[in-house]
Amino acid sequence: MELARARRIGSGRLPFAAEVRGTELDSGRETWGETANLSKGGCYVRTRQPFSQGTLLVIEITNNGVRFLTDAKVAYAIESDGMGLSFVNIPANELPILEHWLASAGGERPTEASREATE
Repeated sequence: MELARARRIGSGRLPFAAEVRGTELDSGRETWGETANLSKGGCYVRTRQPFSQGTLLVIEITNNGVRFLTDAKVAYAIESDGMGLSFVNIPANELPILEHWLASAGGERPTEASREATE
């Protein structure tokens, strides 16, 4: 049942591999993983230690030396495999990075502002 939900939620996401560090807001506990896909609203993170559904995190995604930092909520977790994250309140200064990555992964073309922010 969780796998079917994961596929439904994941549709619309683009393949994207990057390192991720997730830190639980309440405890400060960290987990590391790698993104499998990315969208404007979230990503899937492969990790052997996913947080449980509903957990609020600060996540840092790093790709080719560029870092994207935002809050996220665990939408679903698959034990020993990973978790689907929904981005929460993406800071305005981080949005151009996300847009550039999506454009590079085969999505829409980046805006002038997003190109400048990542160069």
